[in-house]
Amino acid sequence: MKKLLYGLGAVVGIAILGVAGFLLYFLVILPKDLPVPELAVEITPARVERGSYLANEVLGCMYCHSKRDYDYFGGPVIPGTLGQGGEVFDEKVGVSGYLVSQNITPYGIGDWSDGELYRAIVSGLHKDGYAMFPIMPFDVYLYLTDEDVYSVMAYVRSLEPIESENPGRELSTIMTIIANSRAIPAEPWDMDWNNQLQVGEYYARIGGCTFCHTTADERMQPIEGMYLAGGLGMPWKDKLIRASNITADPETGIGNWSEADFIKRFTDYRDNNIAVADVGWNSSMAWPVYAHIKEEDLAAIYAYLMAQPPVKHAVTIVDNKP
Repeated sequence: MKKLLYGLGAVVGIAILGVAGFLLYFLVILPKDLPVPELAVEITPARVERGSYLANEVLGCMYCHSKRDYDYFGGPVIPGTLGQGGEVFDEKVGVSGYLVSQNITPYGIGDWSDGELYRAIVSGLHKDGYAMFPIMPFDVYLYLTDEDVYSVMAYVRSLEPIESENPGRELSTIMTIIANSRAIPAEPWDMDWNNQLQVGEYYARIGGCTFCHTTADERMQPIEGMYLAGGLGMPWKDKLIRASNITADPETGIGNWSEADFIKRFTDYRDNNIAVADVGWNSSMAWPVYAHIKEEDLAAIYAYLMAQPPVKHAVTIVDNKP
């Protein structure tokens, strides 16, 4: 009997040590202390123009770091709030705790070095060293070319300062573990801008298409064989708004769409404020942002999508929460 008790005690002790070691690693040792690069980014008109296009139309930076009007489809940015932050992400969107988007005008990041800002965008580490939660999609921004990161930095540095103090965050233990485990070094692409498929993949990645439209498991990890097949759900009130299948499957995807059809799907939302009350639901797709992507870039994305394997996967876009 004593041997059995000793054995059980040893098992319990090992389990406690294992849990303690796990928590020590993910809550104390992590995140990785990625070095701050030595940078001095020159703010030029060309960089500000490119950065404005990326931050407003492709990456969605200003979409999250501004106030938005959810009475309209896609929640367009409220004029006069560009970059001030204040968007709240809490249990309504699946966050255990809460996050608030920060002020990225010069008022909010004026004391950040260029190296600290670069590291935050592509690796998800705050200037103070803590890990940002990956609702800030640095795990796709890490593919940005260095010049594109510099352009985004030049653009946000050029914004009109807006005085706005936003609370930080309060995350559960599991959310903190997720954040601490995701800080990663940049992997900037060596782009061939004359290669349409590579350009299409680049914009599909940094714009979040490949993330949101890929079927994932309960840990938000992509499911093998379901690349771009849709199904990922975002809560909206009592419903789940699911990403559609954008593979080349002609029945459940967009395989029967022409390039012109694909481009029109976006451009139809330009200067087209649709009241949510007239639709009955809101979209988690950032239509007010993506509607202004350049048509040649949309054509490149379309070419890339059509070059990927078709996946038969029917998706119900608007679904009731389970």
